[in-house]
Amino acid sequence: MQALSTPNRGSSAFSVLGERQFKLLFIGTTLAQLAFGMMQVVQGVVAFELTGKNSAVGFVALGTGISMLFLGPIGGTLSDRMSKRRILMFTQVVIGVMFGIIAGLIFSGAITILILAGASLVMGSMFAAMGPTRQAWLGDLLEGPDLASGVALQQLMMNATRIVGPLAAGLLIAIKPIGTAGTYTVMAAIFAVVVFVLALMAPTPPRPRKVVTSIRGDLAGGFRYIWSSPEVRLLTLVFAGVVLSGFSYQTIMPGFLENELGHPASQLGIIFGTTAVGGIVTTLYLASHRPTNAAPPMFAFGAALAASLFLLALAPGFFAALAIAALVGASSSGFQMLNNVNLMQRTAPEFFGRVMAVTMMSFGLNSIVAYPVGQLADHIGERPTMAALACLCMTIVVLGFTAMRTGDSRRWASAQPRGVPGS
Repeated sequence: MQALSTPNRGSSAFSVLGERQFKLLFIGTTLAQLAFGMMQVVQGVVAFELTGKNSAVGFVALGTGISMLFLGPIGGTLSDRMSKRRILMFTQVVIGVMFGIIAGLIFSGAITILILAGASLVMGSMFAAMGPTRQAWLGDLLEGPDLASGVALQQLMMNATRIVGPLAAGLLIAIKPIGTAGTYTVMAAIFAVVVFVLALMAPTPPRPRKVVTSIRGDLAGGFRYIWSSPEVRLLTLVFAGVVLSGFSYQTIMPGFLENELGHPASQLGIIFGTTAVGGIVTTLYLASHRPTNAAPPMFAFGAALAASLFLLALAPGFFAALAIAALVGASSSGFQMLNNVNLMQRTAPEFFGRVMAVTMMSFGLNSIVAYPVGQLADHIGERPTMAALACLCMTIVVLGFTAMRTGDSRRWASAQPRGVPGS
């Protein structure tokens, strides 16, 4: 599928919303991310309240991680072969239904950690297909400067929903007649709207292929493409390392609030909302000041993430933690956005889904690592665990930057033509 032509648009990053297909995709993605932002809070609160342990929060996330890790590559392969609209329709219906089932179980008092983890496993399998499909569809709809604008808007939306979602979840949970069960009900209703918006989009045919291959063949071809593309390989490895280290602090935040800062875990939404504010500021700046070479600032944001996490581990109180959380959000958002831009500019269109699936696998691994991270925090405390994650993140960033510098620096001066290496 060729990128849609959108002539006579202005230079503003928001001008890409003039393309109807992208606008509908953007609206649907925004609503879905809003529900996911709510889930990040309510799922952790339910798990922590059931057991009082950090490891329980990580155990519930384990199901999502396992699904995304093992099914992510298959989801990306399917998005390169099948109708993206059909894939998204199916996965989003399933996720909405699962939210409704969990709400009913909480209302009835039948919810358990095992059931919550099982639901996480099912939803993770849907995320494995939905995530790379949405990202690959974005690459189909936009190209050139519009692609960078689309990625920036998507990152801006993710940060905005990370404010509204957690805050909304926190408010709903705090209202006793609503609570966690009512919050899950609201999330199910949001996904009903997401499905309706997706139904308004034009059907997407599978991408034409010159040679008919099997899913296994496409899957293997995707990994060969990544491994034979030095820049794509380095970007995916660094992204995975930073996500596993620098993003894993979220698992121990409920315990960090209660055990270290003396605040209830239900205020997790305030912390995550503050990180999202920092992310929005960074995204707006990058959307209007696009760096000609996005690789060096990407590593700078990764180093800033490690430094801000170390400061968060030393935070003396709740309000200091809020201020530092804004730095965490700004640096993590800048790193993620610039990594996505770098990857999509250097990836051949026929491999969009599979390359994006590998980045989604990183979040699957992050969910798996959440369990041992939670156990570590239970044994040595939240502050030492967070400091250790910060040091690991800095090590990965330094190694990645060194690898980039020792390579041919001219390759990183600008995006390379999209193509298959060696073809």
